[in-house]
Amino acid sequence: MERLGLTLGLVGAPLDQALEICRDAEGLGYTDVWSAEVGGSDAFAVLAALAPLTNDVRLGTAIVPVFTRPAALIAMGAATVQNLSRGRFVLGLGTSSRIIVERWMAQDFERPLSTLADAVAGVREILSGKKVDLDGQMPAHGFRLEMGVESPPIYIAALGPKACRLAGRIADGVIFFLKTPAGVRDSLEHVRAGALEAGRDPDELDVVARIPVAVDEDPDLYRFMSQRLITNYAMVDVYNRSLAAQGFADEVAAIAKAWGEGDRRGASAGVSDEMIGALQIHGDPDACRSRLREFRDAGIKTPVLFPFSLAGDGAEITKNVWRVVEVMAP
Repeated sequence: MERLGLTLGLVGAPLDQALEICRDAEGLGYTDVWSAEVGGSDAFAVLAALAPLTNDVRLGTAIVPVFTRPAALIAMGAATVQNLSRGRFVLGLGTSSRIIVERWMAQDFERPLSTLADAVAGVREILSGKKVDLDGQMPAHGFRLEMGVESPPIYIAALGPKACRLAGRIADGVIFFLKTPAGVRDSLEHVRAGALEAGRDPDELDVVARIPVAVDEDPDLYRFMSQRLITNYAMVDVYNRSLAAQGFADEVAAIAKAWGEGDRRGASAGVSDEMIGALQIHGDPDACRSRLREFRDAGIKTPVLFPFSLAGDGAEITKNVWRVVEVMAP
């Protein structure tokens, strides 16, 4: 069975309607719903709300930042959704970015990969039901989870080679965002290397990718909105490096230069049509389904669609998002 998921929390529709869309998508054959956490909805809360509305879909976080919650609190959130979903939960963890962690959340963004590794190990130990005494970057002393659940799989988000190797060594799956099919192939080589270093079978790891999708949207407006979306990520150091490594070094350099000069419009204009076409799915239904196949062929086992609409009001956005869900349904 081929898996196919939806993003909950960034679909563009109002949150209550997004929950209804994800609920109804289960009847169309969707196998997964993954939440996203940036500056809006909480990654655990929306899945807790969706869990009793669904029967079989897998629910995952993509992602919970490890710097914004202690290990014990991450485990509590994971146990809550695992309990409410009757064992359908996947905990996706990541480092997030310096901007979000330090400027938005007033936390220190230090040693991101070792903190991520400590979080995975610590949360696993807490979810096992043990009373823990954890040191390292994610300490917890004398804590025991007061809820017995089957420990969920833990995936980690990865962009660069070191993070990809870490995913291969310690995680049950890897999560990508803003990767081209070629970028996916290159990244999976590092995931595979990490798995083999740890004596693990790389084929047993799940590979998840959130992919922006727009069906039959106005081409000019779509280009404008896509440029804004990609620019916002290209200004984040880890995404800047990831995009440059995927062949867009000239574009991200132009974006950074214009942004640094205060030219926001010029920064967006630095996003080329090639970038948009390679990183996203857009066009008529047949073209969108064909592009999705390219991502699967590159090694994505669980594509998680990120439907977005360029409509101006909530009702029209919801209508357009639902069209994406219908068009792309298995």
